[in-house]
Formats: sequence, C-alpha cells, structure tokens
Amino acid sequence: MTYERIIDQYITTNDRFLQEFIAQTLHDYPNKKREWTRILLQEAIDNPEKASLLLYVKMDPEDEETSNVVEKGLGQVHDSIRHFFAQLLLDFTPDIILRNQQLLSGLFQEQDWDLYRVLVEGSEDEVWREYINILTRLENESSFDMNIYLLAKKIASTLVKKKYISKNQVMMMFEANRNEEWFQYDGYLAIYMMGLMEMKETTVQLASLLTRDDDMLLEEISEALITFQTNEVVEAVKVYLSDEKANIFAASIIENIKSEHAVNELRKAYHQVEENLQGTIFEALVHQLSPLAEPEIHDYLNKVESSCFIDIDLLAYSYFTTLGIDHPKLEIWEDALYKR
Repeated sequence: MTYERIIDQYITTNDRFLQEFIAQTLHDYPNKKREWTRILLQEAIDNPEKASLLLYVKMDPEDEETSNVVEKGLGQVHDSIRHFFAQLLLDFTPDIILRNQQLLSGLFQEQDWDLYRVLVEGSEDEVWREYINILTRLENESSFDMNIYLLAKKIASTLVKKKYISKNQVMMMFEANRNEEWFQYDGYLAIYMMGLMEMKETTVQLASLLTRDDDMLLEEISEALITFQTNEVVEAVKVYLSDEKANIFAASIIENIKSEHAVNELRKAYHQVEENLQGTIFEALVHQLSPLAEPEIHDYLNKVESSCFIDIDLLAYSYFTTLGIDHPKLEIWEDALYKR
C-alpha cells in the first residue's frame, strides 16, 4: 500500500495514537491532500481532547476552504485552545488574513494591518518598500522576534506570487550571504523564496550548508529542499546522515521525500552510521511508512527499548499497525501509550 493510501485509510481512525502519528508524519510533507488537513482540524473542533493535533497541522496558504474551517473553529472552540486557531489563520495569504481582521484583533499592531493592506492592494514599489522596512525592523530587534520574521515571509511570498522578484535577484541575495560566517535575514528569506519558486537547480548549494551551526538557516534549507521532492535532493543530502551535526536535519529532509530511492538510502545509511545516529534514521524510516524498511526497524527495536529523543512506543506501534504487520510487542507498545 502506498503512503497516500495508508494516510487515507487511517486519518479518520478512532485510535487517537494512530491519528496523532498520522498528523506528525504529515507535518512537513508538502504534497499532502488539502482534505487531510481539514479532517484533522475538524477532529480538533469536534473533540477538544484531540487539541494536540493542532500542533502538527500546517496550512496551505492558498486554501480558501480550509481557511473557512479555521474561521469556524475560532467561533466554536473553547477559549483554552482558541489561540491555536488564531495562529493557524495567520498561515494564510494576506487577503484571507485581512478578511479576518476582526477575529484576529489584538494579535497585531495597527502598522502591521497597514502592511497587510499594502500586500493586498499596493503597488510593486510599495511592496518592496515594506520588504526593506521589515528587514530593518528585524536587524534592529535586540532579540529574534518570530512574529516580525513571519511578517517578512508574508512580504517575500507576495514578491514571488506577484512576480515582483526574479530568480536571478533571489540568487544574488543568497550568494551575498553564502560565504559569510553568518547569514543575514535577507539570506534566510532568499532560501525561503527558492522553495516558493521551486529552484531545484540550487539543490547542491543548499545541501552544502547543512553543517552550518545556525538553526534558522537549517530550517529554511530543510523546508526548501523538502519542497523540491526529488531524488536529486536525496543524493545531495544523504552524505550528511553520518555527520553528527547535520544528521537530524538530513534525516528529516529525506524522511519527507516519499520515494523508494529515499527509503533505500535511509536503509543503507542506517547500517553505515554510528549507533548514536541510528535513532533519527529509524524515525525517518518509520515516517516513510514503507514495508521495505521493516528489517532496519526490527533491528533498531531489538537494540533499543527506550529513548529520551524519540517516541519509540508511538513510532513502533504506529508503523506495525498501519502496515498490518504482526509484531510480538504490539500490545506492549499500545499498553505503554495508554498508561501515559
């Protein structure tokens, strides 16, 4: 059974552990069906005890129908989880956000609402002016402000969507940062725009930065490379699976490229890396939901019973249950999950 068919079969399951696992495995996968996100949102609206699902859902910014579900959730859910829906609404395009200004009152300063109006109605010069202004705001902050950075990404997305910026301009921004010790915010945003523009030709350059000691940079690189969904990404990234600094991000990238080649490279790497790096590869193989990975998954479970870094009970229970594979410890893992 393919990855998509497994998700289709289990996303509406009454098994809360499996459903949480499905939400986790979909989090960074860019090609998920829009209806899957709507199902998870509706589950959280109808069953407040499933609010944890909201930690894993990621919006398609252009999806009007899903934005309607989020809007409905804002009006229906208990106050204790209402903030989750407000944050999700901020993932959508500026026009959808502006339409919901009343629901989102209190989350923005007035100057930020003015910015959204420029993104929806402004000229090319006005959008560029806001981009330069937001970069200045970011650089002048004494500490990193995620809300301002997310606003910057909204502006960058608008530049791309309205074709106010070219691939050559994005590459110039990237190259201006690549050989520096630290990336500036325009460099991070250039990588974000590479993903939006599907600049697959930058795969090798992006992968070569995976050993940098900069989590924000690595997050943007990972998101862009995952967006490309190619085996060329797998080839460029697989060498970093054995690198202690880059292992987590490399495994996450290949985990979210759903191909037999990706599974096979993870399997090979599992046997080649140091034992302390096998856990992330085990987790990536589980999230691939491929029966080809069963030997490596068995091997890891035979060696490791618990971990501070990965949820072995949930991963093992979910893998064997969704693939319909018998395992003598299946009831033990399920019992451990119920006892939490």
